[in-house]
Amino acid sequence: MEPLMTVTDLTVGYEAPVVTNLSFSVEAGEIVGLLGRNGSGKTTLLRGLTGSAPLIRGKAAIRGVSLLGLRDRQRARLLSLLPQRTALLPGFTAGELIAMGSYAARNPFRPRPRQLSHQVRDAARRFGIEPLLDTDCAQLSEGQRQLVYLARSVVQNASVLLLDEPNSALDYAHTHLVFQQLRRLITQEEKGALLVLHDPGLALRWCSRIVLLEEGGLSPSLSVPEATLSQAEAFLRRLYPTLRLLKDRETGCLLPYLP
Repeated sequence: MEPLMTVTDLTVGYEAPVVTNLSFSVEAGEIVGLLGRNGSGKTTLLRGLTGSAPLIRGKAAIRGVSLLGLRDRQRARLLSLLPQRTALLPGFTAGELIAMGSYAARNPFRPRPRQLSHQVRDAARRFGIEPLLDTDCAQLSEGQRQLVYLARSVVQNASVLLLDEPNSALDYAHTHLVFQQLRRLITQEEKGALLVLHDPGLALRWCSRIVLLEEGGLSPSLSVPEATLSQAEAFLRRLYPTLRLLKDRETGCLLPYLP
């Protein structure tokens, strides 16, 4: 079966290439973690896929549809992006912002249908923000805005979700709530996700595969469920040379630490 998203020999940059000749795939029902040092080009890659950074060469497609040359609304039906820093939109309520996720499928200036109102409330409930639906976005904390934008991505209903450090403004409890709900969404609805992360512990806990972005290029991927402790440790040491792993006896999860 063909992967949900395929990227082949992709080079993205501005005046000069930032990431070069990247090839990877995302399967339906799969969360792929992308790790890399600051400045390695992780965010540039996501921007290239969403059309906000120039694609110099290469191919990218979702369900066989090329992402090159698509109009914004066409692309939004296939791909959604949660940036690392979300915009503050004063004058809009959280519920109105979440409903904007439906713009790819409907005219956003027409009255909201009853079905969309239910979708907005269900998406807000996933992330524990239903009580905030009538709150002006100017009154939300950065973490609350992050959750609102996540709910908007659910309403957008794209095939592939790109998330740039989705936990950057979240506390411990909300971080794990987000990853639990993301995994449920991806597996139940056979979507795919590419997550930019800095924490290898979160990648090992929630991702099915991990890839490393090093000096503008991608490493071969690590299959987390199939990797032994020593294989995972050797893989991650390419990025974190002193990292060690332990296996949790109760869950079987691999836990990283720096001695």
